[in-house]
Amino acid sequence: MTGRTESSPHVSESKLGRYLTATPALRKQLIDTQKHPPDPRYLRYPEAAHAITDFLCHGQDESVLRQHQHRLATTVYADPFDAQRAESCIEAIEAWRRVYPGLGLGGLVVTEVGQEPPPLRLGGVAVQVRPQVVLQEVDAQGEAHLGVLKLYFAKHHPLDERSGQYIATLLEAFCEQHLSVLGPVSARRVLVVDVFAGQAYSAPRARARRLCDVRRACEEIAARWAVH
Repeated sequence: MTGRTESSPHVSESKLGRYLTATPALRKQLIDTQKHPPDPRYLRYPEAAHAITDFLCHGQDESVLRQHQHRLATTVYADPFDAQRAESCIEAIEAWRRVYPGLGLGGLVVTEVGQEPPPLRLGGVAVQVRPQVVLQEVDAQGEAHLGVLKLYFAKHHPLDERSGQYIATLLEAFCEQHLSVLGPVSARRVLVVDVFAGQAYSAPRARARRLCDVRRACEEIAARWAVH
């Protein structure tokens, strides 16, 4: 299922969050997965991410989710993997339904991020930060605040609090680098949602220490890239 080999060190924000709390064996595996990524055809949850993004950006209307689930359930797939992926996405949408009410997203202006943003560059590694949506709200004093939401799908590899907060820290840095023209960043609106685990993590206060950890992890990834 491997599609290509990446020559320059890079890592997604989700993989980096897991790397920071992983065992040595898992760290090796995560680097290998980033260097030899799977063919995009074999990604398991893109339709679920699309459905949830569509839901969030169109009034958080339950009918949007139902339409996506109906399409996934009634499409006839020639490839068994595609049929299995559709079932997985339907399950992910159901899991989203359970976690969504506790996120407090009602009343926010939600928009898609749009074109793929440039990566953050840390410790010789391009960190690909790809939230699904931008969150904007206006407080009681009329001041606008900004955040983003990242969906995390890994049924058998849930995030723990530390890895969730590392990812949220990267999302906050992304907001400040690429979205600050929209207003000040609100840490509590910078969210990574572990859909299957039903947990959400926001950007923590101890940001400087976590960014230092992230930079050191990136330096380690860059040093090990050539030998994996």
